[in-house]
Amino acid sequence: MAVYRVCVTTGPYLRAGTLDNISVTLVGTCGESPKQLLDRLGRDFAPGSVQKYKVRCSAELGEVLLLRLHKERYAFFPKDSWYCSCICVTAPDGTRSHFPCYQWIEGYCTIELRPGTAKTICQDSLPLLLDHRKRELQGRQECYRWKVYAPGFPGMIDVSSFEEMETDKKFALTKMTPRADPGDSSGNRYLPGFPMKIDFPSLMHMEPNIRYSATKTASLLFNAIPASVGMKLRGLLDRKGSWKKLDDIRNIFWCHKTVISEYVMEHWCEDPFFGYQYLNGVNPVMLHCLSSLPNKLPITNDMVAPLLGPDTCLQTELERGNIFLADYWILAEAPVHCLNGRPQYVAAPLCLLWLNPQGALVPLAIQLSQTPGPESPIFLPTDSYWDWLLAKTWVRNSEFLVHENNTHFLCTHLLCEAFAMATLRQLPLCHPIYKLLLPHTRYTLQVNTIARATLLNPEGLVDKVTSVGRQGLLYLMSTALAHFTYTDFCLPDSLRARGVLAIPNYHYRDDGLRIWAAIERLPTPAVHSRRAGEVPHCNHLQLLRPARRCQQWAVLGWQGEIRDEEGAGSPTLAS
Repeated sequence: MAVYRVCVTTGPYLRAGTLDNISVTLVGTCGESPKQLLDRLGRDFAPGSVQKYKVRCSAELGEVLLLRLHKERYAFFPKDSWYCSCICVTAPDGTRSHFPCYQWIEGYCTIELRPGTAKTICQDSLPLLLDHRKRELQGRQECYRWKVYAPGFPGMIDVSSFEEMETDKKFALTKMTPRADPGDSSGNRYLPGFPMKIDFPSLMHMEPNIRYSATKTASLLFNAIPASVGMKLRGLLDRKGSWKKLDDIRNIFWCHKTVISEYVMEHWCEDPFFGYQYLNGVNPVMLHCLSSLPNKLPITNDMVAPLLGPDTCLQTELERGNIFLADYWILAEAPVHCLNGRPQYVAAPLCLLWLNPQGALVPLAIQLSQTPGPESPIFLPTDSYWDWLLAKTWVRNSEFLVHENNTHFLCTHLLCEAFAMATLRQLPLCHPIYKLLLPHTRYTLQVNTIARATLLNPEGLVDKVTSVGRQGLLYLMSTALAHFTYTDFCLPDSLRARGVLAIPNYHYRDDGLRIWAAIERLPTPAVHSRRAGEVPHCNHLQLLRPARRCQQWAVLGWQGEIRDEEGAGSPTLAS
């Protein structure tokens, strides 16, 4: 008789425990144990509990390869969710094997767990383990399906697929309730008192292992609701008229004031601060160094001589690498939205900046369109105060559109979603790349679903408050993605290509390069995490190189996914 000791840890989260029957089956190289019910006096699987059990076998099983976890009905109690953190198995000879789970298990089902040691496919030679990898990925691919949101967009998760999943299928751990109103395909509903629509059904259907936890949901509501109510009470959400004077905008910041917000309010109209925002503001990736002026920006030396001073000229500053351009070309063909019955306006400016001898970046000239001519004047700091301020304001408006739509939402959210989906669909839990990426993509799919349900949906927030509307947003993102290259996602290469490696006080560059260098200097000890277990000695960058290859393929066309089956753990394009 061989006795195996099993220690089961339940997550310390709200409603993480279960009343269902939990059984285990141990599968080893020399056989498998009988199905053993885990049952002790009292409640077994309370939130945060660590329970120990014994599994008796007629003979030793050899190396434990798999642990089957069975969740079944108990008496008359309804099925519930259980968050299993991990299971530790101690063999009769004292050998301990850790089986990380760290997922919600809903309904009645059986799942198979492997030890936490990370392994690529070339390190699995047993048919049992190869078959397990295959079945795990098949189950994930049925659960996490691709969907095309709009032409030219990165792939996204098909949330509606979750309501079709069966809870008794392996690896498919959820069963959602059907839509409340199947006849309404859009699902858009007005939240009482708010002027925008929200796609509520899409928020209801989310697999439990990628949706927000109860505490994170509460934190989100705690921060969002007071701000929304405050804007509602001040009339900002329902405002349809124009500002009467600039000082009225201060009313927006009557609460949540910070030192930075107060500084910006005091200095936003000054030229040095306007230039500084290109370096360390919300969108510090727009500047390109010029060696010659583009034809679409016909600026002469006489136009900028009063600002440059008598000791230099425009051509000299170009040769010194002190002239920079922020080009908002992508807005030139963007659709224009209609708000409150009035057509809106969008500028596609060219903003020329100069790095002066004091090391400050200041605006030199602004053209508000991509086509020079009499109807597209060039604004200069020597113009009247209000003309120059209005030109800078239009540049900032264009900056907002490019930053929010492309730099932030597309590059930060949507591209990460494509990587998160490819990881879930094509890499098993035991793969080292999966273990490295999973903590960084924990809430990516959930937050993007929330954004699409509140911001991008028809008659949502984007349609209600921006000059380009939803159609303009779709145009900007698809156009930007078509022009992205792999260089854009490699920080040192991007900085070098834009010619901004020598600008002083560029903290975004300095901090980013320090982080990049720290990753490059990662030592060679084994990758280890609480969830992942251990892997043999290997270089982190060697592990990440396949993921970077996948990133390059994704940028080029989004037709591929990371693949685990092709061998040696090196991804290849999916057909």
